[in-house]
Amino acid sequence: MRLPILYLAPMHGVTNRVYRNAFFRHFGGFDAAMAPFIPSANSSDMKATHFKDILADSGARVPVIPQVMSNDAAGFVMTARKVSALGYSEVNWNLGCPYPMIANKQRGAGLLPYPEKIDRFLEKVCSGVDMAISVKLRLGMYDQKEILDLMPILNGYPLLKLIIHARIGTQMYGGDVDLEGFQAALSLSAHPVVYNGDIKDTATFEALRLRFPLVNEWMIGRWALSNPFIASTIRGAALPDDPVGVIHQFHDDLYACYRRVLYGPRHVLDKMKEIWSYLAPSFSGSGTVLKSIGQARTLEAFERTACVVFEEGQWLS
Repeated sequence: MRLPILYLAPMHGVTNRVYRNAFFRHFGGFDAAMAPFIPSANSSDMKATHFKDILADSGARVPVIPQVMSNDAAGFVMTARKVSALGYSEVNWNLGCPYPMIANKQRGAGLLPYPEKIDRFLEKVCSGVDMAISVKLRLGMYDQKEILDLMPILNGYPLLKLIIHARIGTQMYGGDVDLEGFQAALSLSAHPVVYNGDIKDTATFEALRLRFPLVNEWMIGRWALSNPFIASTIRGAALPDDPVGVIHQFHDDLYACYRRVLYGPRHVLDKMKEIWSYLAPSFSGSGTVLKSIGQARTLEAFERTACVVFEEGQWLS
């Protein structure tokens, strides 16, 4: 059986450059990471800060794929050309973000019910961008049949691949993934397809791999944040002898990095609490862990609480 290709999914506000670099200093198994989206900008004088999350970084240990959020073809083209100038050979179009502030503006998954607009967008983009284009999308915004109507349009363009999250937009990240809907889309696609959605552990991955033998590329998001060992164990590696110790080293590395780059203790504290919202369920007593971390009002209190978790907690994943 072929070795699977594994991607770390983009999670806006979470898997930024600081997080990615710290993550890959401590954990392996992933072949690449997709960066959280950059909004397109129809301007020739876009500042470097617009691209700060994907600027060349000596700390990057796996390839990074930039992603652009847009419903404006001209803006996408201009933004993608800037991305290309930074040395990237692939850009991803975000057609899957379900958050209302995005979707209500017919961006991300909010554009899925409008195949004719997607057609016009891709016609302009594919003729204006001299780099590989992949698309990350859902089965639909309101109905999984939306992707079936869209697939003939996508098949008509020279796309590198489709990354399909097996949910509709209104589900956000709740409810079950729709494996039948994914299979229907997969059967119609002329492009390679990457599966995305609720790869929780090795057993889940193996079940999906058996169900979709034509798929060899997989994207993992929040479950990799909860269990950073997931990619390496999927590849057959054993857990380290002291998984809590490895998580502790990663945590302290990430914490130190955020203290250097974020302005003020409140921003650092908020960011670390967000990280713990993913990590805590993999520790014994996760409810107590989250409550204790959430009650920290200073960095000193946070440090003390985290220290207790690492000293007393057990790794469950």
